Amino acid sequence: MKILFSHDIPFHLAHGGSQTHIESLMRELAALGEEVEPERWWDEKQTGDIIHYIGRRAPLVNVHLAHQKGFKVVMTEFMDMTASRPRHQLWLQRLLIRLGTRHLPAFTTRLSWESFRTVDALIFCSPIEPPVAQYLFGADPARCHFISHGLEADVLEALAQPEPEEDYLVSVATIAPRKRTVLLAEAAKIAGVPILFLGKPYSESDPYFQQFRSLVDQRFVRYAGFVSEVEKQRLLRRARGFALMSEFETGCIAVYEASAAGLPLFLSRLPWATGGYPKARQIQFCPLDKPAAVAARLKQFYDSAHRFSGHNFPVPTWRQVAEQTRAVYRHVLNKAAT
Repeated sequence: MKILFSHDIPFHLAHGGSQTHIESLMRELAALGEEVEPERWWDEKQTGDIIHYIGRRAPLVNVHLAHQKGFKVVMTEFMDMTASRPRHQLWLQRLLIRLGTRHLPAFTTRLSWESFRTVDALIFCSPIEPPVAQYLFGADPARCHFISHGLEADVLEALAQPEPEEDYLVSVATIAPRKRTVLLAEAAKIAGVPILFLGKPYSESDPYFQQFRSLVDQRFVRYAGFVSEVEKQRLLRRARGFALMSEFETGCIAVYEASAAGLPLFLSRLPWATGGYPKARQIQFCPLDKPAAVAARLKQFYDSAHRFSGHNFPVPTWRQVAEQTRAVYRHVLNKAAT
C-alpha cells in the first residue's frame, strides 16, 4: 500500500502541530512497512493507492480527478475553529451552507463543502469534530473516524520520570493571537502566578509577539522561547500544572504532552477543551474573559495544582495512531475491492 500525503502550508512558513502530526504519521507508517511519500504536484508519473489530505479540506475537483485515476481519498481536516463555535452559530452556518448550495452552486463548489460527502474516509483528531462535520456538511457517519494525536514512546517514558516540583505553571504554544498568550500573561501578572511560556512566534517582528514580550518580567511572566525536546520535557516535569487559553484547537499536541507528564490542566471554556478530553482526571475550564476575571480563576487553580502520577488522560503512541490510520486505509481499499 502506498500513501501520498498532501498539505497546503509549507512547514517553513508555519511550524506547529500539523507538521508534527504529518511527520510522525509518515515515519510510523513507514516503520510498519507501508510506502509513504509527500504528494509531488509537479510529477505526473507519481503513483499510489491513497491520497491523504491532512490539515485542509480536499478540493472537490482533486477528489473527482483522484477517483478517476483510481486513487482512494482520505481527508483529515482540522475543524478547530468551526467546531468551537456555539450552537446558534453552527445552526446559522448550516442554514447559509444550504442556501448557498441551492442558489449559488457555481460559487459554493469552489468551497468544496461536498468533499465531506465525496471522500472515501474522514479522520478527525478531536472527538467533537465528527458530529460537527455531519451536522454542517452531511458527512456520512460510517465514513467518520476519530483518531487522536499521539506521542513517541520514548517521549511518554521521559515525561513520566520523577522530578522535583518547582513553583510555576507551564504554557507551551506558538505565540500567536489565537492562543491568547497575552491574555494569559496579563492574568498571571495580576494573580501573581508564575507561568513559564515555551514556544516561538511565526515571526519575531509580529506586533502580537512584541506585546507579549513587553509583559515578560521573568518573575510571573517567564519566557524561555523555543527549547529542545529534552529541555521541554524537563520543564514540564517540574511544573505544577499546564495552562492554555486558546480560542480553538484540534486536540493540541502540547496538551497531550502535559497529560503524559501528569499535569493538571487549566484550559479555556470552549468546546475544543470542554469536549476534547472526556477522560481527563484533573481539568479546570476558564471563560475567555477580561484579565482580572481570568486571574482569579488562575490563582485558584495554581493554589491546588500539583503534578501527579500517571497520565491526566490516556495518550497513545504515534505507532498506535499509525496502526489505527492504516486500518482506515485498509478498510477503504478492501471496500473498493468487494
